Amino acid sequence: MPADKPFFRSLRARFLFYFLILSALSLLLLGAVFGYFVLRQEHREEVKARGELTEQAQAMAVDLEVMLALGQYDRISQLLRLEGNLVNATGLVVNSAGDIMAPRPLSMSMPLRIDTNLLAQGEIETQETDIGRVGKVFLVAVPLQSGQNPTYYNLIVAKGVRNLAQTSTGEIMRNVLIAAAIALGLSILLALLLSSYVLKPLRNLSHAAWDLAHGNLERRVEVSGQDEITELSRYFNYMAERIQQSSQLQKDFVANVSHEIRTPLTSIEGFSQALMDDMVQDEEDRKRYLNIISEESRRLKRLVSQLLALSRIDAGAWTLRVAPLSLSSYLAEIGEKFQPLADENALSLSIEAASDTPAIETDRDTLEQILQNLLDNAIKFTEAGGEITLSSKPAGDGGAVIEVKDNGRGIPSDELKQIFDRFVRVERSRSQRFGGAGLGLSVCRDLVNLLGGRISVQSEPGRGSIFTIELPAKLPGSSEAQI
Repeated sequence: MPADKPFFRSLRARFLFYFLILSALSLLLLGAVFGYFVLRQEHREEVKARGELTEQAQAMAVDLEVMLALGQYDRISQLLRLEGNLVNATGLVVNSAGDIMAPRPLSMSMPLRIDTNLLAQGEIETQETDIGRVGKVFLVAVPLQSGQNPTYYNLIVAKGVRNLAQTSTGEIMRNVLIAAAIALGLSILLALLLSSYVLKPLRNLSHAAWDLAHGNLERRVEVSGQDEITELSRYFNYMAERIQQSSQLQKDFVANVSHEIRTPLTSIEGFSQALMDDMVQDEEDRKRYLNIISEESRRLKRLVSQLLALSRIDAGAWTLRVAPLSLSSYLAEIGEKFQPLADENALSLSIEAASDTPAIETDRDTLEQILQNLLDNAIKFTEAGGEITLSSKPAGDGGAVIEVKDNGRGIPSDELKQIFDRFVRVERSRSQRFGGAGLGLSVCRDLVNLLGGRISVQSEPGRGSIFTIELPAKLPGSSEAQI
């Protein structure tokens, strides 16, 4: 199992960190906007409250002037307290020197004198100031029309600044901070739950990849949902299946190649030892033994040649020597080389090259190896008395089409899709009878691809097969290339 990473270096930690940063920034932005509007609203309410207090002070002054005109001096204190309670403010009557004349008795928190700079001379004065132990207040000074009596010079109405607005900014901001702390806590919880939900399938994928890398080829992950992680899980399972198939094919290939190598070597060793020990006296048997040794040697050489071809193709070391090639004369040469083998197996081999088949630029040696593999298979899987045809015709794009046709055993339809895959042998029992490691057609496909062409097959069991090679008029790229 892969070792767990330190928390702060894990994907979960980074996910949580980024989520918290985003949440904190969002909360700060929300708090800043909210605070701005709160302050703005409080300012508006404060301006409104100051205006209302000024109007209320004017109304109180009118009442006081009426009372003074009627000579009801004993009721001044009562009026100040009553109307002061109604507006949640303190009402005072001062003389021109700032001495407080009413109400009586005076509150302990109030000073005995008001600074004369705060008094109104002819018009109403409003301002913020500090008054004794009362603290910061909004003060309204209204001049009183009491004749020439300086004893009742101004009405002072004072209200604490904190009391002007119904809700203080500090209280609102405290509530905002509490709400932000709760929201941040919920964000942390949500981030933990979300990270667990998102990272759980990734952790499963990591563990599955570890198991797969250490030989558990049957390891798969559960697939559910429609998101990107689900798609990644599907790709992982597909990859695991391909790896398992490839591993099984390689095991089969090793077994097949081991068998294919061991069988001819055993025959060569046995018959050569018999000849060396002079155990064969009859000349006819001696020739038969030598023929067997020769045939098994050719079989072994063919297998090694196919393995080397695949190795060179995979390494990108296959050299193409491109030159113009006349298919009519070329196919005739190929037919001459395979005619003895066809005669030996009592088969009819015919060459049919259309007269209008164009000359193409390709590598004749590579093409010969392709046709050699196809003709070997055709001869191998066609019964005595059968017919094999090697033909060519022009293609629509200026290239050429080459066909190898036989009326042999054919290939089952369910095997056609994988016929060109490496290490695949069609009908294992038949392949073991006729030999072969399942590499010939794979070599053909890879070599045809190097020539810029395409190979396909049509077959029906009991009626034979047709392998078709489509080659371009000119190999893509330079006239001579290292592939």
